[in-house]
Amino acid sequence: MLEPLIAKFGLAADWQARGSSLTAALATLTVTQSVGGVLGGVFISVWGGLKHQRVLGVLVPMIVSGLALAAFGFSATVLGACAALLILGLTTPAMNAHSQSIWQSQVPPAMQGRVFSVRRLIAQFTSPLSTALAGLLAARYAGGSVAVAAGLLLAGVAAAQLFNPALRRVEDGPKVTAQGAD
Repeated sequence: MLEPLIAKFGLAADWQARGSSLTAALATLTVTQSVGGVLGGVFISVWGGLKHQRVLGVLVPMIVSGLALAAFGFSATVLGACAALLILGLTTPAMNAHSQSIWQSQVPPAMQGRVFSVRRLIAQFTSPLSTALAGLLAARYAGGSVAVAAGLLLAGVAAAQLFNPALRRVEDGPKVTAQGAD
């Protein structure tokens, strides 16, 4: 929601000075973030992720992602915005892989279908709401300001969770096997 607004209003001076167009700037931003996602996916696939304290594999990329979103909001050049979106794309696969592995290890196999479908429902239900909220905030303020605030909020909340003992011990519970909890 914010990317086209930031490209049109926040980055216009840069892409116009280079003789480019809004369409080309948006394509560049989208391709860069997508390349980051693919590279992040390849990296997490080759590495395999953290084996212990996987919650750090969720929280640390969330912090980096939030800071990258804030940097994207601050960007005045397409190159700077691309760097921020590349990092944003790189962090998403690590966050998702670690989060999913935690859920799979903590939810009994017989319950995983139900639990994961509820997780998906919540994610799909909140997506339109967050898009609408971002649009309303961007209309009132500016796309870049909303991205900066959202990024800093994400980074701050994730960083605060590093000090949450209950969350840090989320994997200390009984491990799930094919027969159920140990």
